[in-house]
Amino acid sequence: MARGALGYFDREDPLEAEVYRELREEFLSVAGPGHVDRLREFAFAMIKPDAFASGLAPEILSRLESEGLWAAALRVSKMDPPQIDELYRFVKEKYRDSWWIMPKVFSGREVVAVLLRGDPPGGEESLPTRLRELVGPTTPDAGVEGQIRYDLKGGNRVLNLIHASDDPAAAVREASVFFSMEEIVDGLETEDPAEWSPEEISPDEPRRIRRWDSFHRVKDEAASLLPPGLEAEVSRLLDEEGEIVGEDLPPAREREMLVGVEGRMSSLAESMLRDLEGSAVDLARSPPDPGRKGRRWQAEREAIVASTAIWLLSDEAALAERRDFDVIVLEMESLDVLTDEWDEVIVHSTWAVMPQMMRDLNRVGRPILGSARGHFI
Repeated sequence: MARGALGYFDREDPLEAEVYRELREEFLSVAGPGHVDRLREFAFAMIKPDAFASGLAPEILSRLESEGLWAAALRVSKMDPPQIDELYRFVKEKYRDSWWIMPKVFSGREVVAVLLRGDPPGGEESLPTRLRELVGPTTPDAGVEGQIRYDLKGGNRVLNLIHASDDPAAAVREASVFFSMEEIVDGLETEDPAEWSPEEISPDEPRRIRRWDSFHRVKDEAASLLPPGLEAEVSRLLDEEGEIVGEDLPPAREREMLVGVEGRMSSLAESMLRDLEGSAVDLARSPPDPGRKGRRWQAEREAIVASTAIWLLSDEAALAERRDFDVIVLEMESLDVLTDEWDEVIVHSTWAVMPQMMRDLNRVGRPILGSARGHFI
């Protein structure tokens, strides 16, 4: 059995093969045959900053325990960029264009690193297989009832509450970012669950972190910068959106309920933007009068930023294709449309991962929210 369990360290990719060969040697330098035998019963999880800040870490651990996965050891810490790069070492290149979002997300609050033990689901599978089934897909909205990311409403592919190892060797490698190899081996050996209290894995002031809560707040602030007639039209739709979001529905049901209102809001905001940009062109081409034109432009600029924010935060396809959203984030901040730290992280990170999220949602037949035309810009 021990020899077979060491097969978890075998990798086909040349870079991974070298890393895992060295990891196996390090592991065997402190582990005995009994520890190797227990690799199948070992997994690693990391409760992410959004879950910690929301006060959800105790609930996540309790859910894992109820499914037979118990914490052999846990550690609360903040991650620095080198640790982030090491933990996600083999996926960083795949997501290199959006990797900047990782330190932005992980620098906010603590994470809870957990060495997990438990009985595997059976057959040749290992505990990480069971863990990943409980956690659910990377895009929370693509999951189903009973999965942690889905039930607790993770926000997007980055803010998805919990990281879970792929297999026992990956669990050893990822755990070594937070624990010494001796501590990992002790975790394989112990039969006593680690003691933890909700207070030690919760922030002093928890806050709810939900994607549609943030989107609704930002759009509501943006609407206040629109001309009165336009603001009234958008506000009626925002009231409808707020009622849906306030019900705290399961993600699939919430998405179904939002289809109509987001489609109407997207179309309205895009139409407003088109008219406002046309007016700006007329202003720029009018006879020279820098002082008056500059003052008028300031008011029009606010309305253009506001309508752009409302459009893109209502239309997932348009958001996915927008190339200058970094600048739009700064514009929203300069106009006090985006004033909350977590709202900024949610809005910015959702844009960064929206193309992958759309693919995940399409794969499971979930609707893409926004314009009925579903066009790209």
